[in-house]
Amino acid sequence: MAARSRFSTSTVIDSEYLVPWLSAEGPLAYSPTKPPARDYFFQYTWILPGIFNRQVNLREHRYFGSPLKDSARFLFDFWANARRGDGPALQRYCQFGFLSDNELRTPMAAYHHVRDYRDTPGSLLIQHGSYQWVSLEDQPSIPAGEVSLYRGIGQATRFRCLRFRPEELSPASREIWRKYLRVQADMLSDSILSFNTIHDRVKRCETAGLRDGTWVGDELATQAGLDIQSPGFARDLWHAAQQSYSLEREMGVVKFGPYHLVVKTPLSNIRITTFFAGESEAKIVDPSRISEVQAVGCEVDFALQRNNYPMTPYTSC
Repeated sequence: MAARSRFSTSTVIDSEYLVPWLSAEGPLAYSPTKPPARDYFFQYTWILPGIFNRQVNLREHRYFGSPLKDSARFLFDFWANARRGDGPALQRYCQFGFLSDNELRTPMAAYHHVRDYRDTPGSLLIQHGSYQWVSLEDQPSIPAGEVSLYRGIGQATRFRCLRFRPEELSPASREIWRKYLRVQADMLSDSILSFNTIHDRVKRCETAGLRDGTWVGDELATQAGLDIQSPGFARDLWHAAQQSYSLEREMGVVKFGPYHLVVKTPLSNIRITTFFAGESEAKIVDPSRISEVQAVGCEVDFALQRNNYPMTPYTSC
């Protein structure tokens, strides 16, 4: 059993909204506008023990979850600025999440921050203990609440992308959709669960100390009544939610290219892994909220979910 935090990690406020911080109340409800007085609250082995692998000694200092304090230096710099009272002026975006019958919006906060060693302006994204810094050049639309996500597919020439309109779903598919939204909302309702489920398919040396590679999200989806194994809308929907994108252009174009996609979606439609997990990874929660898809060197097969299954694919460049 995972070690439990001594503090509340519920992110639910007023019964329906989700905060982007570690908690909606108590000592972990700190934010850049109300920063903590001590660095104790950045020491995740003490405040969020449930995110770590059982082999990790919880007496170790893992600031912001990272095994290397120096890798988190930019976060100490950011919070030092916040403690000087700069938090409100640095804020570029901050929205609570919420769930309705046909829509889920994820909580997210973004703050202006210049990385010292790069002397490069950018935005620091914050979501349930995960942090990602992205350059202004790669993500100029963050203040407007929009991101461009990059997905490299190597030499592949086709990429399958789920697309549908929730209001046009059949009754059966609409019920699947609601169950799916509820699973996502439940995962976002607690910062430890949120952190663990966004990293549950990551398996890298950098994340060895976390509960990575557990696929715990699949277990939660199955327990909620979603058949994510058999062909159908539930499986395609869950598969789409597990597609990894990057907030950095270089990742999609250079590291995993040359063929790649660029998709635009609201900030309130993504979940992010944390900085030391690598690759500036993000996942899309609601495929229907993708506003634009640009394919470079490849084609996109848009799998259309209509009133009846199976889906009808078509091709577009």
